[in-house]
Amino acid sequence: MQRTAAIRFKSWASIAVAVMGLSACAENGPHVERHMIVDGLDATMINTVLIKGFGDTQDRAYQTPDIDTLFTAALRNLKAIDPAIRTSRANGQISIDYNEQHIGDLRAPTDSIEAWSLLAIKAIVIARKTSPLLRKADEELLYKAIFDGALGTLDGFSRYASFQEASRNRLLRDGVIGLGVRVETHPEGVQIQSIVVNGPAESAGLKINDIITHANGELLVYKPLSEVRRILDGSAGDITLTVQRPETSELLTITATRDLVTPDTVTSSVNGGVLEIGVRSFNQRTAAGVEKAVNAARREHDSKIKGIVLDLRGDPGGLLDQAIDIADLFINDGTIATLEGRHSGAHQYYAARRGDIAAGIPMAVIIDGKSASAAEVVAAALQDNRRAVVVGTSSWGKGSVQTLLRLPNGGEIALTWAHVATPRGAALHGLGLLPDVCLSGTPVSVGDVVGQVYASPSLSKDNRRLWRTPADNPATHEALRALCPAEPHPDRAVDLEVARRIVSDPVLRAIALREDSPQLDTTP
Repeated sequence: MQRTAAIRFKSWASIAVAVMGLSACAENGPHVERHMIVDGLDATMINTVLIKGFGDTQDRAYQTPDIDTLFTAALRNLKAIDPAIRTSRANGQISIDYNEQHIGDLRAPTDSIEAWSLLAIKAIVIARKTSPLLRKADEELLYKAIFDGALGTLDGFSRYASFQEASRNRLLRDGVIGLGVRVETHPEGVQIQSIVVNGPAESAGLKINDIITHANGELLVYKPLSEVRRILDGSAGDITLTVQRPETSELLTITATRDLVTPDTVTSSVNGGVLEIGVRSFNQRTAAGVEKAVNAARREHDSKIKGIVLDLRGDPGGLLDQAIDIADLFINDGTIATLEGRHSGAHQYYAARRGDIAAGIPMAVIIDGKSASAAEVVAAALQDNRRAVVVGTSSWGKGSVQTLLRLPNGGEIALTWAHVATPRGAALHGLGLLPDVCLSGTPVSVGDVVGQVYASPSLSKDNRRLWRTPADNPATHEALRALCPAEPHPDRAVDLEVARRIVSDPVLRAIALREDSPQLDTTP
């Protein structure tokens, strides 16, 4: 049971007593939670969310944050809701202005999350009395403005996700209970646009373009898509569907079993004896998808598979453990990655287990300027262990790892708490990965690329050494990245053709993998 009290306060001291006091009351019994409403806002919940979010950030952030700076930036970002609001800190005071008119002052605390949280509530209440936009804003808009402002002082990858955003993110990472279909409205009901491979819908015999007219006897026509999705993706168990198949006039009755569905991120095909595996992002099914693709290709094509191309172009990354598992599939022994950070839990070391699922079949990895995060971890592990030749352009350069902090409102903070080092000790963050064969610049023919691989390369061993142990400053990073500029090559055919050629040509591959050779530059 939740009990809510709405009270008007005569002083800021009474707000402090109410918020802190009611938070304590909530701990006295599991069955009664009392929330205090202050000027239309759930002050108790806001206080709880801010203390949890800023407390975890202080404890786990990659670099030690200054709490005063975090909250000052958080309040300053109220302008994201109403640009007329201005807050500033000077001489121990937080000043609040609206349209250049002064509307309030508050004494700033020092390095106390609890005191700053209370001050933030006070500042919001003051501003709401003058700002119509802020008065219309619900708690979620306030959380977003506050956390975005604070996290923006740390790095470019820490971020806040609302309850709705966090739910969508969890779907992409972990899956959701449902049928595994995407539907659009249709005059007769809803029509299936796509089906998750091996998902419940495919297993039940549903097909793309099928029209679902009823679900458990309930008519779906004219219902909003949000309502249809709620019906189709309910709790685990059977659902009976009435289906109209376009090529027939017959109505089918199909029973499907709703189960955990995770979006597919892996595609594969075999062309000319080369297995080509594309990875769009990394979720809970990605490593299993790559393993399945390799096993199926080796089973169906026997000894005809002469090479494997792993295409990571445009892949923004995702779950680190999936990147580790994919690299581990192909590396027989050695380091995959090392993590380091301020929090004790951020220090992690990943080593490959014995065994190579591809039994040494030659490999190439394609990356581009949009390959980031987990994609860079996989490419670096295969490159440093000399398991694959990496071709393409310099990668994005996101070598930071985020931990997910769940908040009491159902939202979450993705907080940077560690940086990744490659097996040879190079830092990916801000620098990215240098390919063995650089394909930046104007597209060239495969013959031109191969000719330049055999020719004297322009990237020296010293440049490659600098890439592995660069000075930690943006100017050095920029100069090194200019050796093979990061570019988006999502569908450029020559990149794929070069990768195919390398895995098919033992001599070419040997040159690219030779330990004492510089990395190869084919930039025109």
